[in-house]
Amino acid sequence: MILAEEVNELWKWPNFLLLAGLLGYLIKKHGTPLLQTRSQQIRESLAAGEKAKAEAEARAAAVQAKIANLDTEISGLRAAAHADLEREADRIRRDAESEMSRIEQHTAMEIVSIGKQMRLELRQYAASLAMDLAEQKIQARMSPDVQATLLENFAGDISTRAAGSGNGATAL
Repeated sequence: MILAEEVNELWKWPNFLLLAGLLGYLIKKHGTPLLQTRSQQIRESLAAGEKAKAEAEARAAAVQAKIANLDTEISGLRAAAHADLEREADRIRRDAESEMSRIEQHTAMEIVSIGKQMRLELRQYAASLAMDLAEQKIQARMSPDVQATLLENFAGDISTRAAGSGNGATAL
């Protein structure tokens, strides 16, 4: 006869592997699309920044060609464009870091939620196994003699209660 501790020990590793696999699957399923979408947005933002940089350099070149004596002004425009690009790149990096942090927090909360759900399901499964084991033990010990004795004891208890109540009604 297998004891409850032995059954519990037998199910620890498969349950752990099942939980780990499910968590991995959910992280991959929900985390990957979010990360890919955000990565695409970042790439597009960087491409827009590069495009803005190219446009700024083109404008600077046009101004230099038209106004050859304004080298200092052109240098100022280039410095401003470079500073703008640096600020934009910094802003994009901050936005990306903020979004990654938010995604990490969301993922962590989702993992905690899934963990709670899995623990509840595990408890329910363990209770079901315990009930099945108890039922099997009772059925194994039940014989016609034991059933007859239980039935006689039950009938005797009902008779005693009926006689004790005085009016024939059963007291429960």
